[in-house]
Amino acid sequence: MNMPGDTRCALCDGHMAESLYDGPCKGHAADPDAAASERFLLAGLFFLGLWPLAQKLSARPVLVMLETLPDTMDGGDLLAAASSLVLLNASRAVALYLGWFLVGSGLGATRRSLRFLSWLIPVTAIPATYLLTAVMGEGAARLHFGFPAVLSVVSVLVLRYLTRDIEGWGYKSIALALLVLSFQWLDVIPALTSWGAGWGELSAAVKTAALLMDREYLLNRAFGAVFVGLFLAGFITTELLVSYGARLQDLALLRDRDVKMAQLREEGLRSRCLAEMQQLVHDLKRPLTTMIGLADIIASGKNPESSRRYGAVIVDAGRTMEEMISEILHEDFRRSIPVEDLVQYVFSQVSPFPWRETVALAADDEVLRERVAVNVVRMSRAIVNLLDNAHRANLIAGGAHIELRAEGASDWVQLSVSDEGPGFEATRPKGSGASAAGDWRQGSGWGSTGLGLKYVTMVVENHRGAFRIEDLETGARVTVELKRADVSPSV
Repeated sequence: MNMPGDTRCALCDGHMAESLYDGPCKGHAADPDAAASERFLLAGLFFLGLWPLAQKLSARPVLVMLETLPDTMDGGDLLAAASSLVLLNASRAVALYLGWFLVGSGLGATRRSLRFLSWLIPVTAIPATYLLTAVMGEGAARLHFGFPAVLSVVSVLVLRYLTRDIEGWGYKSIALALLVLSFQWLDVIPALTSWGAGWGELSAAVKTAALLMDREYLLNRAFGAVFVGLFLAGFITTELLVSYGARLQDLALLRDRDVKMAQLREEGLRSRCLAEMQQLVHDLKRPLTTMIGLADIIASGKNPESSRRYGAVIVDAGRTMEEMISEILHEDFRRSIPVEDLVQYVFSQVSPFPWRETVALAADDEVLRERVAVNVVRMSRAIVNLLDNAHRANLIAGGAHIELRAEGASDWVQLSVSDEGPGFEATRPKGSGASAAGDWRQGSGWGSTGLGLKYVTMVVENHRGAFRIEDLETGARVTVELKRADVSPSV
């Protein structure tokens, strides 16, 4: 029983897929539809097994009440006799209708090509059962397939259509039982006799007694009200079940989307961690290569007069590695460097990417000479994330240029990244009332996981800096503000 809007299984096209993309259905994974079909069949066979037992229920109490009516002429006894007859007929009809309805639903759920059985079996089997009991003669309880029975069959079809998205058989059974029970009261309403209601022997006897007592109006009013109340109860129950099924469907879709988004975030986090590890290893490898190369020259003894100079370079490279390792291990580690060195460090990290040529630097020499106290590894990774986001934005809108600008303002140094993408505001849902400045923490909106911006804000806040975004006439700009540092290093 597929829900509207669900994707189909790529293997059998018959069951709902587990997620929002085409793939093997649940039926191929754990075959839950087969289990649901089995439950429907077992429930249907159970009710069909109850039906012969219900047929053996004695109508003697109803006959006794009818025999006393000529003496008492009591309207209460008339209502009691009619009510007892309705409950007797309902106990037989509900078992019959539920049995064939659930059997049809079970067989129709076995495979997509047999779904028509879910309505064909009850439509044909219920009238056939009435006909069979009539053919069997006096040895079996005679059933009359009249107007209420036709309405009950129609209600089976309507209920099957309305509750097609509800998997549990119990809720469907409650709604169907209420509808079938409501139609049984039509048999004892004298005003509907000409419409084919209540042509059975006992029903006719009850209405004849009402005629002799001049109480037909009593049955018409009382049982008309009961029918309307039960029918409305069945209708409202069906509506509630449909609403419940739709809500469950929406919750299932939301849960599936949440799981998928969580998987994407986790995958993005793993990919980002791997990429940053590779970058860090690459950054550490450069001074290490220098150290090893110069150490080999010293060890060879070919140029002993340069050993002191080479040793100083090795010491500087070692200190650089030590500082980088400290920055990796301790986010609060700071060193004072010129803005130019930080920018060059950023460019060295994006140099392997094919979009490196789209990035241009705009800065005055005076600003580049300014110093900032930063964790170089973490701050450079934050700016690389901004450049990567700008590249993603350009891919969406066909942009071709990214600008990394360094500017000075009072005691601050501003590093901004501008792109030619769609901008932040264009990625927000229409009518959400959210502005780009208000909800950028949820991600760029360009199909990414949002981990890049979260990392940037974490690094900038740790540096006691400021981070803001703004939409341009074409594209967007993100700006990082860092406090100027003294010339002496701050660790």
